This record gives sequence, C-alpha cells and structure tokens, in this order.
Amino acid sequence: MIQVKKNTRRLVILHTIIMVILAQTACTDDQSQIERIRNRGNLRVAMIATPPLYFPDESLIKGYGYEMAESYATSLGVDLEVTRANTVQEIITQLKQGKAHIGIAGNAPGHTDDNIETETTYNNNEWYVIGNRENKLPKSIEDIIPSTIIVAKGSRPALVLKKLKTAYPSLFWLELPGGNTRQVLEQVNLNNFKLSVIDADVFTYYRYLYPELKIAISLSNQYPSHWMTHKNKDTSISESIKKFIEQYKNSGKLDKKYNTYFRHMNVFNYIDSLHYLRRIDITLPKYMPLFKAAAIDNEFDERFLAAISYQESHWNEKARSYTGVRGLMMLTLETAKRVGIKDRLDPEESIMGGAKYLNILKSSLAEHIMEPDRSWMTLAAYNVGLGHLEDARVLTEKLGDNPDLWIDVEKHLPKLSQKEWYSKTRHGYARGHEPVEFVRRIRRYYDILRLYQQEELLEKLDKPLELDNLQLISPAL
Repeated sequence: MIQVKKNTRRLVILHTIIMVILAQTACTDDQSQIERIRNRGNLRVAMIATPPLYFPDESLIKGYGYEMAESYATSLGVDLEVTRANTVQEIITQLKQGKAHIGIAGNAPGHTDDNIETETTYNNNEWYVIGNRENKLPKSIEDIIPSTIIVAKGSRPALVLKKLKTAYPSLFWLELPGGNTRQVLEQVNLNNFKLSVIDADVFTYYRYLYPELKIAISLSNQYPSHWMTHKNKDTSISESIKKFIEQYKNSGKLDKKYNTYFRHMNVFNYIDSLHYLRRIDITLPKYMPLFKAAAIDNEFDERFLAAISYQESHWNEKARSYTGVRGLMMLTLETAKRVGIKDRLDPEESIMGGAKYLNILKSSLAEHIMEPDRSWMTLAAYNVGLGHLEDARVLTEKLGDNPDLWIDVEKHLPKLSQKEWYSKTRHGYARGHEPVEFVRRIRRYYDILRLYQQEELLEKLDKPLELDNLQLISPAL
C-alpha cells in the first residue's frame, strides 16, 4: 500500500512537470519573434566589417551601421551582439542558420534569394570602378578589357557587376573565392590587378589606407542600404524594423550620424596620405609605448593621442613653432608648468603632459556630453580654449541646435570671428574656423591610424588568398 502511494505521488509530480514544460512551450510558440528577442535580451546582427559601416575594434566610434543597429537594440530594450562577416553571402548563411536576426551589408542591389527579406531602404550611394593611378584607366564601361575587374565572390561588388551585366553583355570579370573586399583593394593598390568595383562610402575611407587607388568610372546606378532578415510568416521583426528606420530617418538622426562619419574624411591629399602612412610604419613604433602609457593614465585611446601629436608636430620631438610651443605635443610654457612638465622636448614628458592637459579639459566639460562628442569638444577646447568653446555651445543652443553634439557645435564655432555674434558672447572674438579644421584633421588622422591597425588585425584572421582559383564570371542575362 505504501509503495502504491509513493508511485502515485511520483506520477503526479512527473505529470506536473510535463504540464509546466508544455505550458512554457506553448507560451513560447505563441510569442512573436520580436517578443522572443526581448525575452532573451539580445539582438544578433551579422555585419560586414568594413569602414565606415562597422569598425570591429575598441575605440571612440564603431561605425554608422553599428550605431544604427545599437539604437534599434536599445529601442527594443535588449543588448546588441554583432558577428563579423566578409560578404553578403556569409550574412545570408547566418540568417538562414538562425545565427543572426538581422544582416547589415551596406548599400547594394537586391539579392535573388527567395528566403531573404529586404527591409526598408536608406542612404542611396554611388558606386565606382577604381584602378591603380599608375595605369591608364578606362573612361567608360565599354573601354574595360574583359577579365581585368576583380571582386570577392559573394560580395556586394559582385552583385553590382551582375546588375551591370544586363546593360553591358560583353562584361566579364574575375571573382576571388574566400576573399573579401579589403583584400581585393589591396591587390589593386599593389597593381597586381587592374580594376575593381567599390561603393563611395568604403572608398572614402580606404583611399587613405590604399592611396594608389583612383576612381576611373562613376557608375550611373545608385543603390540603397538596407537590412536583411530571414523570410518568415511572422512579420513582427520586419514591421518593427520598418517603423524604427522610418522614425530614425524622420528624426534627422540618420543624416546627422551619416555626416558625422564623412564630413572630416571628404578632403583627400595624396602626398599627405603617403607621408602619414610612412610615418605610421617607420616613426610611430618608437613613440607608441609612450602614447599607450599616457593613454592608460588619462583614460584615452592611445591612437587618439598619437593623432593629436601628428597634427601638432608630425611626431617630431624637436618641433617648434613661431609662437614658441614645442615638442611632440607642442605645449606652451604655461601649459607645461600647469601639468608639471620641465622639459617639453623630452618625448615622454611631452606626451604625458599633453595627455594630462587634455584630461583636465575633458573633465571640465558638462557631464552630460557623451562620447564621442566629448572627445571632439575636448580637442576644440585644446585649440581655442574652454571659454570660446562654451560660447559656441551657448550660440548653438540659442540657434536651435544641440549644444552637446559636435556636429551641431562645429557649425556655429566660426561665428565667433564675426562681430555680430562674438559681441554677444562672454569671451569675445576667436578664430572659430581654426578649431573646426583642427578637429577634422585629428579625426581624419585618428581614423586612418585605427584603420591601419584594424587591417593588421583582420589580415591575421583572413583566409589565404586563393589567387590560383580565380573564377571567370559572365552570368547569363
């Protein structure tokens, strides 16, 4: 009798457990995909690791694609989890395997996979045929010699060429299996291959790393950026993305974020780029340990300090200006005394002194100014002074813009040189255009240095180039 009761009790407990599991399963099955993402607390995004879409390193900025995805994750109340991809095809594979909820590849033509949904588009962009500046480059598609264009297999440039084929039936090109756009650009920069295809966004950044690249032809068709999802009867994530992107565009955030990544990169100087790359390779290693030490002590990115020093002295420890500022960080006597530096020509003292002074300025800014705007405003204060920066922020707010965003403040800083404006400020006249250009130059040097180091890292993760397995492509129309 006792044994029967024990067995009955066990059956009751087992039945209860089974019912709970079934109830939980039923509850999960009833949930939409968006609800499941919220319950799990993370949004998985597959993204191509090319600037300015995504910088997969620890730094002040992560890329406008990343920041857009991060804003979307925040709107859902979840964390963002990004996985790196090399090509559109890799993203599609991750979506089909359920490893990613969303794929972001930048601007490209629509793909032909029936299992993949293309979400709301944004940011139409130009595409170029590019080549090495040492060569005579074609002026039209008709001038392109067959099989002189190389792209990575499964990449966005490969999709563009397939679209282009409909208008130019004689177009043939080579596809590199297992490769990526960055590797292809390097090969063209080395003049190992004649031509490739690239979008304007990526070219804007990579031309600084590969300065031998030059635009040969601007293609007539522009293509938008869009997110990708796995096609499903459950449309909750598609509806959510559409609503978010429309709000993001209508609020002006998209335009501001896009301009933030391009305004400082739109001036390209071939000679300056060559000189900077040589200095990064030859001169910077001598000083990088000092930049790292100063960065750790003052909570900066060492590449940020290195970029400031290059703008100030071109990493010349004996540098001196007509105004008397000296050393790697070009410190004034007053600033050197303030931060306890005795010898401005000593590299270690100069770098540490400059970092300390930057930290003082950064700490003096309003607490609610967030990164990376906080760092850009610190640079402006380093150049023009905290007082004039604050005058510009006051003007920015009075004129209806956000005084905590550098992209808004830099619009109004030049007004400090105009009497109708500086006469109304606390600190008066300033050459307001100078800090704007100062910040743009340093940001440009910073991004190039980050890109240079990022490529060194990514090269170690790349598969070896399969140049012996190049595939001649000419898809049927």
